[in-house]
Amino acid sequence: MRVLVAGAGDVGLAAAGYLLAGGAEVTALRRSVNTSDDALQWIAADLGRPISLPVEPDVVIFCASPDRRDEAGYRRVYIDGVNHLFDALNPMPASPWPGRFILVSSTAVYAQDRGEWVDETSAASPRRFNGRILLQAERVAAERCPGAIAVRAGGIYGPGRMRLIRMVREGGLTVQADPPQFTNRIHRDDLAAFLAYLAGLQQPHPVYCAVDDGPAPRHEVLAWLARRIGAPAPVIRNTDAGQGKRVSNRRLSRSGFRLQYTDYRAGYRQICPAPPTGLDSALTGHGGTECE
Repeated sequence: MRVLVAGAGDVGLAAAGYLLAGGAEVTALRRSVNTSDDALQWIAADLGRPISLPVEPDVVIFCASPDRRDEAGYRRVYIDGVNHLFDALNPMPASPWPGRFILVSSTAVYAQDRGEWVDETSAASPRRFNGRILLQAERVAAERCPGAIAVRAGGIYGPGRMRLIRMVREGGLTVQADPPQFTNRIHRDDLAAFLAYLAGLQQPHPVYCAVDDGPAPRHEVLAWLARRIGAPAPVIRNTDAGQGKRVSNRRLSRSGFRLQYTDYRAGYRQICPAPPTGLDSALTGHGGTECE
């Protein structure tokens, strides 16, 4: 199996590692190449512009990210970039590309904000520009490739993604507890492994929600992290703000894929310093809501 990882950053390179371990031939595309990795073939290209490809992959994993977090930056990567890649894969746009195209999208495509459960069949009517552009990119991929798969990932965390931990360590955070504000996340390694898994999965669905088993109230996550690292507890300040949504991973689980980090505690134990002896076991049962 020949796989092109388009946007070989943190998640993409991790996915490439899983694919190489499974015997795939992997080409990595990014603006600047890393020639120190001899196991990968590299292509230096900017997806925001028309490109050419010296390879003919069976599978493409599109996990590029914008260098600007505004509407123009998103459109350049997710609309222009997807179209430019398909133009390079298939010079005859009137006919669909026959391979498998896996697009890393986001749960931002869902606008539900009252703690509802959502899954792949739920209405996607995003209010913010990022969700709207990602949903448009999903549609472009589906139009240009009958084997397209959209992977709607929750908040990605893991090694090197320390922003939340830094915020907790600095203290002074305020958070809503009543009603709770739900958060959904997935560890980087689980997302990367799932992308590699989808590359070879027989008869996949066209959409998957990639989140762990436990949508969790934000105040519980922050309180757990604060105790874990010995930082000040967040201040509870209830408002009438929205509650977010709870994203189900039932379809992912039924595909046969198994998460390594089933909830935030399992994932953050990997990247956080160990707590004092005895504290970790006392925290194990705190917080979190399991998927139903």
